[in-house]
Amino acid sequence: MLLFAVCCNAQIDDLQRDYFRAQNFVLHGETDSAMAIWRIHEDVVVFAECLADLLIATEDYSQALEVCRKLESTNPSEAQFRMARIYAGMGFAEESVEYLGKHLAGKSAKSYSQVIRCKEFENINRTQEWRDFWETPRYSKSDETFADVEYNISCGNYDYAIEILDGANTKSWRRNYLYAKAYYGMEKYVQATKYLENINSKDVEVIALRFSIEKASGNYASAYETGKLLLVVDSYNAENLLDFADVCLNQKKYLEARRYTGRYLQCFPDNEKALFMDSRLALSSENKDDALVEISQIIEQNSSNPEYFVMRGEIYYDYEMWDLAAYDFSMALDITPDDARLNYLMGMCRYYQASYEKACFYWRRAATGKSREAAEMYYRYCEK
Repeated sequence: MLLFAVCCNAQIDDLQRDYFRAQNFVLHGETDSAMAIWRIHEDVVVFAECLADLLIATEDYSQALEVCRKLESTNPSEAQFRMARIYAGMGFAEESVEYLGKHLAGKSAKSYSQVIRCKEFENINRTQEWRDFWETPRYSKSDETFADVEYNISCGNYDYAIEILDGANTKSWRRNYLYAKAYYGMEKYVQATKYLENINSKDVEVIALRFSIEKASGNYASAYETGKLLLVVDSYNAENLLDFADVCLNQKKYLEARRYTGRYLQCFPDNEKALFMDSRLALSSENKDDALVEISQIIEQNSSNPEYFVMRGEIYYDYEMWDLAAYDFSMALDITPDDARLNYLMGMCRYYQASYEKACFYWRRAATGKSREAAEMYYRYCEK
């Protein structure tokens, strides 16, 4: 039994890695490589959905239809919605609205705004079949209310979203979820948590919102437990790996955090956010050499963020490599010239380089910025 569980976990990890690798190929415009991975795992729902979406986007409707017909046996709702888009793209209004009707009658129906945003429906939205289809009400009153609330939350209209919910006559768990989502957007985490406590649903979006609220409010112990659950129920969301690693970092679980950033970087090796987090983790666990390699890679990609130069400069500073440290601190000071700590460190570099006048210049600037350390150095070595 144990061996079976280990094999299953290994298979899940392999599938997750391939899924993320395909995502990275898409990000870099290598769609043929992504498609090759999706075809290998076409019997897995999430891979089939990605393959169908790419085929639809490239207007390869015949192949997309073939993929969706297979998908219909395992995930009928998503397959039917894609088939509606395919037939619309082909200009077949009758078939399109037939599959759209099947999809909207199911439990995981897209909202009206999600439907009309699909460009394929533009091919049929002036046909009689399309007009007749929408003559029949397709959404309940609460569905329309929740869609309106979601839209206003997405636009940052949180007060109005809450006002709509206050007037909603429904006991659906989704009402509490949307209250929580609106208060989360307003950074009112106590109120957001209160509404989530009234929800028994194990829906992925509820778990994800709970994790986000716990993380944002600094409740890292709870976020750690919720995050472990989220990694299981939403395993094909790569950003969960980084968010959970960040929680581990705040819990000082550095080695565990690096397991997740490492898994992410296997598939997205040049991702700036992941590289920076991993370099911070390496530094926190006293692995300065790894941190130095990664932060240098980041700077090659983006030399406009002073935080990157500060981190590398401090590593060089600890290694007593004054020239290299001074270069990085000067690059950071070009962007943030009034940073007191940076001016102090720059002054120390110049002092160890025996450039005393320059050291005094930076210490004086740092002392003006209320640096006690810089003031002490200035009065000790610069006041005559």
